[in-house]
Amino acid sequence: MEKLADVRKRMSSVAGIGDVCQTLATVASAKLAQTHTRALGARIYTARLRQILAEQQRAARQEGTDATTLSPLMEQRAEVKRIELVVIGADRGLCGGYNIAVGREARTFALHKLASGIEVVAVTRGHRAETYIRRATTLPIAEATAWTREGVAPADVDWLLGRITDDFLGGEVDEVWACYTAFLSAVRREPVVVRLLPVMPAEDDGTPPRGWEYQPDRAACVEELLRAFVRLQAEDVLLEAFASEQAARMVTMQEASERAGRALADLRVHYNRLRRESITADLVGVLVAGRVRGEAAENEE
Repeated sequence: MEKLADVRKRMSSVAGIGDVCQTLATVASAKLAQTHTRALGARIYTARLRQILAEQQRAARQEGTDATTLSPLMEQRAEVKRIELVVIGADRGLCGGYNIAVGREARTFALHKLASGIEVVAVTRGHRAETYIRRATTLPIAEATAWTREGVAPADVDWLLGRITDDFLGGEVDEVWACYTAFLSAVRREPVVVRLLPVMPAEDDGTPPRGWEYQPDRAACVEELLRAFVRLQAEDVLLEAFASEQAARMVTMQEASERAGRALADLRVHYNRLRRESITADLVGVLVAGRVRGEAAENEE
């Protein structure tokens, strides 16, 4: 028969696991709430800035100017020979299939580019992203960084912006792509690959642009807008990825906490059954011992 002490130890272990999972879920929920608010604001600002840039490009086309010549950040290279892939994952697990999903998406994209004869170099954010790229691909990693305690701080955005713009403008790569997990809702996330540089020119939808006054000139204004736009894109990528990680961890830990609660309830039922069986066995032993003593006393008489 299983010992009651062993069952009590298992109950204590399961209860501890449930408490840890619930704590992690609570922390992830708080980080998600904070990051989601920032991501929503950045998303709205980015959409508005994209509209303004699109209008500037339409105005340039109507004047016979190639929109891609307004800034080096929009320069389309004649031949794409080398690209940079920024892969954003988490520093640790306990978030379901979050890291595996974004790693597989990055691997599929990289294999497609390699098959086209394009060299791919990776830049990773998060230890799990770095580990996956090293184990599952042959991509060289130009830089691997970890998340800070603050999550997405201004210094993190500056790092990503500086990295991609320096590599692109310096001619080290012809395109910059980012693979991350887009945050759709707390229970819905999707790994995606988006191009960060060069900035895609807007399609001409026939809408007449408004009149603009430029100081000092259009090129300088568009260049400033583009740099702000690329920075917002970098911030949005980091915020979306971090929010997705926290949402995945929150959901996973909540499910784990619920499973621990169910396991603890089953163990309690099992413990009570063993305890009843133990008490019954003790009572039977006492009755048998009393009967044996009574029969022994009768025989002596």
